[in-house]
Amino acid sequence: MRRAVLIMVAALLAGCAATAAKPQRQPAAATPAAHGVQCREERATGSLITQTVCTTPQERARQATDLEETKDWLSKSKAGPER
Repeated sequence: MRRAVLIMVAALLAGCAATAAKPQRQPAAATPAAHGVQCREERATGSLITQTVCTTPQERARQATDLEETKDWLSKSKAGPER
């Protein structure tokens, strides 16, 4: 009788320990979209495989300033040897 009770208690404890806890939902403010993260599909030249690229507002601002600086540099540079 003791052995049966001991086995039942052990099985009960093992069952409780093996049960996964329910994942808690994150609040809406913790989602990436709430922080301004935008994702889009990009395909490299000559590739048929797309990749998902996610950027933050700071990264997009930095890319925009880098693009403007490159455009300015290209419009100011002249072809041919320097004199």
